[in-house]
Amino acid sequence: MKFTTLFIVIFLSCAPPPPEPIVMPLTKSAVAEPLQETIYTLGYMSEYDIWEFLKGKPSEIEVIETFGFPDSVWLDDEQSTKFLYYYISIIRDYNTIEVSTTTDSVSGFEWD
Repeated sequence: MKFTTLFIVIFLSCAPPPPEPIVMPLTKSAVAEPLQETIYTLGYMSEYDIWEFLKGKPSEIEVIETFGFPDSVWLDDEQSTKFLYYYISIIRDYNTIEVSTTTDSVSGFEWD
């Protein structure tokens, strides 16, 4: 009986910690304040600057500080990637930035 109790106590104490919840960023429609001005919205970034910035794998916070809040955010089925969608009205299309949930940095992007 003592061995069984000891085994249960040791087994339960070795359980992995619970996973941390994935925090999704706010979207433009969820923010009550007016649209923020960023380097991107002020027109200070060329297409090349945008590509170089995203290629450097910035963090999610740096992406939001640079481009503003996304229009839409989705999480993939495996909960490994967040997709931040930015609508560009001039070309009537969405640009996508993929952010890894484990590293919290850009893992891919499609920017026209």
